[in-house]
Amino acid sequence: MALQIYNAGIKTSTKYLTKELAYFLGGIYAANESVSSNGRLYWAAPVRYNPQYSTQTQTTEHYDHVCVIGSKVGGYTVMKDNIKGTPFDSGKNRLPGFSTFFESTGLTDLCTEIPNFKTALLSSDDDIKKAFILGVIDGRGTPDISIQKGLIRYLALDCPNDDIGSFLFDVFKSYGLLCNYNTARDRLEGGNPRKPQLRIKNVEDYMRGIGYISPAKIEHMKSVYMSKYGSANVADGSSFLSGLKYLSR
Repeated sequence: MALQIYNAGIKTSTKYLTKELAYFLGGIYAANESVSSNGRLYWAAPVRYNPQYSTQTQTTEHYDHVCVIGSKVGGYTVMKDNIKGTPFDSGKNRLPGFSTFFESTGLTDLCTEIPNFKTALLSSDDDIKKAFILGVIDGRGTPDISIQKGLIRYLALDCPNDDIGSFLFDVFKSYGLLCNYNTARDRLEGGNPRKPQLRIKNVEDYMRGIGYISPAKIEHMKSVYMSKYGSANVADGSSFLSGLKYLSR
């Protein structure tokens, strides 16, 4: 299938919806995070880890791979510690990690762009959808697992809002993922409303067919496979996107 011509409304080096662009658009839509500086608007595809989840070596390896992917579409990837004090500093880069930035050329609201993007994405072949899903989960998706108990529950993503959450849910289903979507709801104990959450339930299918670029997440998933099954096979997928790894038992 031929690549779709798609104007994402951000400055890139391609007019097509390539797998590299789809990967970063996954990160952008998963976060819905932008920053304005000197009259310019930048969209971010962030990768963030809870403290101690990813070693500095793992985070650097992840960063290096994302830089390779970004070089093909004009993305600018910056480590968290180097964002502070720059035009890209939104104040949201407190956790360890990095972000890839794209200057807006017209994209000012993700929700209004969803219909156009959804049409282009669902008209693309499965490789483009796979890259998009990988971009969504690689940066902000959280494996809900227990290594000690050998439990694999699901992969979870806190969505920015219900419009984006519903869009991601539809794309994930179109690819064949088993998932559910919990809309935003008020906490019973009060306080801030919970964010809508998307959960992928067929985790082993996901790991075998889509995988992770994140070395830390691959290592955590490998550990739970070892705990649950006593074996774990890591396969290289870098021919698809730099640093990609698949996992099976």
